[in-house]
Amino acid sequence: MAKHKYLLATIGLLMMAAITYLTTVRNTDNPEPTEVPEDTAASQPVIKYGINLSNYIVHSHVVSNGELFSDILNRYHVADGIYKSLARLAKGVFNFNQLRAGNTCTILCEKEDNRLVAKKLIYEESKVSYVIFNLHDSLYVYRGRYAVERHTRTAAGTIKSSLYETLENKGIPPALAIRMAEIFAWTIDFHKLREGDKFKVIYEEDIADGQSVGLGEIKGIIFNHAGKEYQAYYYEKGDNSSGSFYDEEGNSMRKQFLKSPVKYSRITSRYAKRRFHPVTRQWKPHLGTDYAAPHGTPILATADGVVEEARYKAFNGKYVKIKHNGQYKTQYLHMSRIARNIRPGVRVKQGDVIGYVGSTGLATGPHVCYRFWKDGKQVDPLKEKLAFSEPLPAKHKNIYLKQIEPLKKQLAELDWDSVIPAYPLLQAKL
Repeated sequence: MAKHKYLLATIGLLMMAAITYLTTVRNTDNPEPTEVPEDTAASQPVIKYGINLSNYIVHSHVVSNGELFSDILNRYHVADGIYKSLARLAKGVFNFNQLRAGNTCTILCEKEDNRLVAKKLIYEESKVSYVIFNLHDSLYVYRGRYAVERHTRTAAGTIKSSLYETLENKGIPPALAIRMAEIFAWTIDFHKLREGDKFKVIYEEDIADGQSVGLGEIKGIIFNHAGKEYQAYYYEKGDNSSGSFYDEEGNSMRKQFLKSPVKYSRITSRYAKRRFHPVTRQWKPHLGTDYAAPHGTPILATADGVVEEARYKAFNGKYVKIKHNGQYKTQYLHMSRIARNIRPGVRVKQGDVIGYVGSTGLATGPHVCYRFWKDGKQVDPLKEKLAFSEPLPAKHKNIYLKQIEPLKKQLAELDWDSVIPAYPLLQAKL
C-alpha cells in the first residue's frame, strides 16, 4: 500500500514538471519584445509636464557622452524625416548641439507592430526647465518650467567628522556649508572646525517637481565653535540695498578682512620667521600663509581696495597685490591665471574674484600664498585683531531686534540634533 502511494506521488510530480516545461516552451515560441516593459501605469492618472503619463509606456534615458538627439530618436523608431522637421521647428527654442551628457530624457512611447515608438520626448534641461518635443500628429517644440516653491526649513547638528558630511548625512543640501562659511567668514575659521562644534539654522529651500533646486536665504543661525556661541540674522534695510547679516546686538558680521582668500581650503604652511623651503631645500623666512586648494579655485580679495600689481615674477608666479588703505596691503601668489579686468588701478570689493589657484612660480602644488602688510611690515594676518564694520544705524536697530525675536525663540527651542522640514515629505520624482 505504501509503495502504491509513493508511486502515485512520483507520477504526480512528473506530470507537474511536464506541464511547467510545456508552458515555458510555448512562451518562448512567442516572446514579448524585450524593449517593451511591464505595464506600470498607475490606477490614478500621473500628470507631469502637463501630460497624462498614464496613457503611455514611459522610458527614462540618460544622455551619454557624444550621443546625438537623432541617436535617441532612432533608438525609439522615430522616422528620419521627423528629426529634420524638428530641427527647423526648434530654431530659437532649443539647440540640438547643446544636448548635455548626464541629463535625462523622458520618452513617452506606444506599442506599434510589436515595437516601441516614441510619441513625445521631454528633455530635462535643468532641475527647473525642460523642452517638450511632440513626435506625432502635428510636430511642435516648446519649453516648460516647473513651478518653484520656496519653503522654510530648520536644521541642527553636531559635527563628528566634517560640516559637509554632517549636512549630507542629515539630508541637508551640502551647499548650506558654503553659506555658513560666508556668514561667519570674519568670525570663525572654518578650516579649524572640530568634532563637537554644532549649529542650528533656519533657512529657505526652493523645491520644484519634488526635489531641491536651490537654497534661498539663511534667516537665522547659531554656530557653537570651540565652546563659544555665535549668532547671525539676515536683515534688509529696505533702501534697495541687498540684505546683510548682523549678530544678536545688531553689529555687522563683516570684519575688515576675510579670514581666508579661498573658500573651503586648508592651511599647509603658516607664517613663520624660519621655515625649510620644499623647493630650494633651504631654511628661510616664510612671510605668508599657504592655502592649498584645487587648481582653478577662485581666489577672493579679502577686503575692499585698489589693485597695485597684477603680473608675473619668477618666484611669485602670477600674482595680485592690493592696497586697502594707508595701513594695509595684501598679496596673492602662484595663480594659474589672473581674473579678467584685474589690473593696476582697478578698484575691487571684498569677496571679488581676482584670480584662480595654480602653481606658477616657486611652488610644488596648487595653492595660494597669502601675504599681509600692516604699516609697511609683513605680519601674520591670523594673529591680527581686525575691527567689525559699522553696526546698524539707530533707526534700523530697534526694528531689527524686534524682527529677530521670533527667530531667536525658534532656534532656542530647536534640539541640537534635529532636522525638521516645514513642509510635507515630498513624493519621489518619477
